[in-house]
Amino acid sequence: MLFALAAAAVFASCGKMDSEQATGRDGEVEVNFSLGYSTRATTGIDDDAVNTAYIFAFDGNRLDGSATVSNASTGSIVVTPGSRRFIAVVNPNSEFTFTDITSPASITALVSQLSSEGVADMVMIGETTSDITSSSTSVSIQVTRLVSKISVSSLKFQLTGALAGKTVSNVAVYLKNYPTTMTYAGVPGTSYSSGLFSVNRDSFEVYDLLGSMTSGGSAETNHAFFCYERTTATATTGSGAIRLCIKGDINGQTYYWSIPVNNGDSWKSTAFVSGDSHYGVKRNHSYAYDITITRPGVPDDSAAPSPSDVNDYGDDGLEDDSDLTVKDLTFTLTVADFIPVSEQPVTF
Repeated sequence: MLFALAAAAVFASCGKMDSEQATGRDGEVEVNFSLGYSTRATTGIDDDAVNTAYIFAFDGNRLDGSATVSNASTGSIVVTPGSRRFIAVVNPNSEFTFTDITSPASITALVSQLSSEGVADMVMIGETTSDITSSSTSVSIQVTRLVSKISVSSLKFQLTGALAGKTVSNVAVYLKNYPTTMTYAGVPGTSYSSGLFSVNRDSFEVYDLLGSMTSGGSAETNHAFFCYERTTATATTGSGAIRLCIKGDINGQTYYWSIPVNNGDSWKSTAFVSGDSHYGVKRNHSYAYDITITRPGVPDDSAAPSPSDVNDYGDDGLEDDSDLTVKDLTFTLTVADFIPVSEQPVTF
């Protein structure tokens, strides 16, 4: 509902559309379009910028009209009357060639590379169908990003016990197990990142080195990561899930803390065009985490075993649930008696 209200506000801000304008061909009308967004950017990240937008109108598989705008979310396109499918492509990657788009399939088959995305140049796509008449003057197209946003709003160490107050050095936050390619139709690729430095982090942030942090000190804030979605139901848990990982060194030992990112098993979504129902990370959705670490991590960034999987049948590479499952145990101290040693007479 909030998304709908936000989109409505964007559309309303575009102002009154121009009236119908005459064109060179009989029956053609010039329709003004406006682009909206289904989510809004957070402070400091320009991930909703429209740098270049291409608009196409199709009559079935036939291209009926096209237009392009730069640094704007409104413009006009010439079409003939009838039911028309409008598709907008915003900030396309380098493989996109305007003159090669002749059908809807030529758009949706394009593949985006995560390494060529950027926080101010994100690929977005959207469509709407509208019945165009001689009196039509406008059409609104809502576009959505191909990526999901995963934000660490706060990360702090509050280690207890023997590690209280220790410095955690070489702290890094990163993502793993996300597809590195995505079609404009919303179909993820089959190649996945495996962890640190898996993608060019200078052009698209999937790894963030924070340096040293003191346990109990001030928290790091507002780190945003972006990745393509996983559409398979099995990708919400276990070693295949998209995971937000924290890595740090304490007393010369490296520890990992790993969080599976998903919408929860009670939430289902539908991928763009393909109609694949799935759990897990969904494109154009935002996931925020406020993380406080109070205990040591594990030796690698494998998936956390299920607390109910006492024998660790999940094949996650860890020995048993005690590696990651926190338990509040009662302990008892018993003072052992002195062990007597036979008397040894000594004579000076």
